[in-house]
Amino acid sequence: MALFDDVFNKASIYEMLFFNVKSVLIHPTLEDLEAKNKLLFERWQFLAKLKHHVNGLENKQYVETNYQENAPHYPEYTKIVAITYATLYAENGTLKRFFKKIVNEDEYVVLATFMDVLYELSSSGSKSNPQYFPMFCGHNIISYDIPLLIKRFILHRDKFEHNKQLPYILKRSLNIKPWESGVIDIVNVWKFNGYDNMPLMLIADYLGLKKTVELLSLVELSRYYWENISGKPKETLEFVSLQSATQTNLVIQLINELRQL
Repeated sequence: MALFDDVFNKASIYEMLFFNVKSVLIHPTLEDLEAKNKLLFERWQFLAKLKHHVNGLENKQYVETNYQENAPHYPEYTKIVAITYATLYAENGTLKRFFKKIVNEDEYVVLATFMDVLYELSSSGSKSNPQYFPMFCGHNIISYDIPLLIKRFILHRDKFEHNKQLPYILKRSLNIKPWESGVIDIVNVWKFNGYDNMPLMLIADYLGLKKTVELLSLVELSRYYWENISGKPKETLEFVSLQSATQTNLVIQLINELRQL
């Protein structure tokens, strides 16, 4: 199968673009959401499925809790704060990394910076020769990172002055089956054709991979961001960026382990 042909191929690691996207709630509370986007607020009430008979205060608490715990998983209710990407190359027999972190409170700045990278990769590739394009590689990128990038791009599309089209390399990823070459998602790789989805931190601990920080869940990261961004903006952004970089680095280490098999 193409997926494992690439994973177990020692040379394929040099053809991969490793990346990770970190997002948080756009509006930290339902009160903020109601004030700034009435339509999405009302839609969340529907999504919360409030069909039980309780008083108004309990209703409000239920919806707030539901929002805090579930909305971070919806691209429509989140914004991208940080993206990390990396490529690898060999130097005197040693594996070297080109590592780049993008982080900003302004989602458009983060998104536009990364899209420029993808536009450049798309222009240097060839649609008639798919092998010309690097393979995307990350953890849960098929179900989370790639859809998030596209949906947030659609929202900001009018701000892009020079190119309002999705980069071809991103469009291409939508047509690649999970087991085909082009997108290497660790969620699928670590199954080894099994069924269980293992958390990346469990894989890291199992293999003894090096990590700078413990990875937070989407809910925990969003909570951290909004509890700290107003008082400690620089420190908060650095922490979110470190979360992204750590996840990208863990994926690189894992692929490097597997290509030795």
